[in-house]
Amino acid sequence: MSNVSDLKMQIKVLFSDVESKVTDAPGLYEIYTNSGVALKVGISSNLRKRLIQHSESKQHYLFCPSGDWSAPKNVTSKRSILAKHLYFLSAHGYDLKLESERRRFLKEECYILLRPTKTQAEARELEKCRNQQTNSGSSARLW
Repeated sequence: MSNVSDLKMQIKVLFSDVESKVTDAPGLYEIYTNSGVALKVGISSNLRKRLIQHSESKQHYLFCPSGDWSAPKNVTSKRSILAKHLYFLSAHGYDLKLESERRRFLKEECYILLRPTKTQAEARELEKCRNQQTNSGSSARLW
């Protein structure tokens, strides 16, 4: 069973190192900008595969049934909610409406904190502990 102290045992990696340094184990991941803004927290049964999906930030997985791309509520993502968040984020020097610019932003301006686990259930427990910390004000809030 996981506890809050497990949240301190983490690995920091850059998006450019995901394929070579991230395990295919399950776990919890947190994505931050270099300035400390939390972009995404999630769990996965395969950390490497999931983070590669996020790093690709594929445009064709973003879907806008109404055709009005001006508001986040109109856009859904079939694979990576991070791509949707980035699409509407403003970042100096990057046009995050473009897939290539989202990829460049992730590689140049973001890092990932990982907590590999033995099971996905253990990752869920870590996520619950993290959420409790966030709700108590002891961690950065997302969006």
